Amino acid sequence: MGLRVYELLRKEGLNVQSVLLEFRGCGAAKIIEMTKHHGKVIVTMDKDFGHLAISQNPPRIILLRHKDPKIPNRVIATLRAVRLREGLCGHITVVTETIIRRRPLAP
Repeated sequence: MGLRVYELLRKEGLNVQSVLLEFRGCGAAKIIEMTKHHGKVIVTMDKDFGHLAISQNPPRIILLRHKDPKIPNRVIATLRAVRLREGLCGHITVVTETIIRRRPLAP
């Protein structure tokens, strides 16, 4: 997501953490385990990470799929998705410029 997006989301009042700042070098499995333990939401633009996360069943994941992934677009998309609150639980939430769709993570 990038450090600038992290900073802007903090300014919006979200309790966010950055993998780059706090968990650099951790593998995806460790990141997923930490999100489960702390009840966090994973926000990513990495489609491959999204596929891996589905198999490891984290509680919440937001996958941003933008044609124009500029920083303001990433921030707006994340804020749109976070407004779903409990609607994020047990789903991968895919956010594009125009739609938000959710798919259950559990089989």
